[in-house]
Amino acid sequence: LAMLGTVGFVGATVGISDFLVKKRYVKVFYSRKIVHVMASCWLTFWPFFTTSHWSWKLNITVPAVYSVILLYKGMILKDRNDHDVRTMSRTGDPFELCLGPLMFTVVMCIIGLSLYGTEEGTIVSAVLGFGDGFAPVIGKMYGKHTYKFTGRVKTVEGSVGCFLGSLLGMQVFSTILGYPAFNLKFWSLISLFGTLVEAV
Repeated sequence: LAMLGTVGFVGATVGISDFLVKKRYVKVFYSRKIVHVMASCWLTFWPFFTTSHWSWKLNITVPAVYSVILLYKGMILKDRNDHDVRTMSRTGDPFELCLGPLMFTVVMCIIGLSLYGTEEGTIVSAVLGFGDGFAPVIGKMYGKHTYKFTGRVKTVEGSVGCFLGSLLGMQVFSTILGYPAFNLKFWSLISLFGTLVEAV
């Protein structure tokens, strides 16, 4: 049942995002970030799995299946009208599914197997989902001060969004999963590190 819950949750997120794009309620750029942030919340279903049985490994069912789907749609199907292409690619090029989106699902699998049920797992997911998801949105909406680290143009506002988004994600996951209360110093250091990585 827990596995079905994760499937339904992520499926609904992608489906709603695709609907919003088709109806032109939101642009593809924002739909990608909606999926990005919401998909990271799959770990909120962790408490419904049991560690006394191997079935806890099924928590990665969604990212594992999606990894295969993204590879297939990006490298074989190559349909620009596919709903995953519409909601998760930057420019409508199917191959883009094999870049950022695929990397995201692979990291989700690693978290689900190596950091399952740990505070470390939620912290990584918070930075990966909320931090990296909020950064481009804030940068696009409010970015005025630009800088470069490795040739890629970033904005100060976007980096601040990454930092604050990471903290928000940690607080959300910590509250839902019952991990230790807000630890500003430790979480800020992790968020800062994640922001530096995102900037590069």
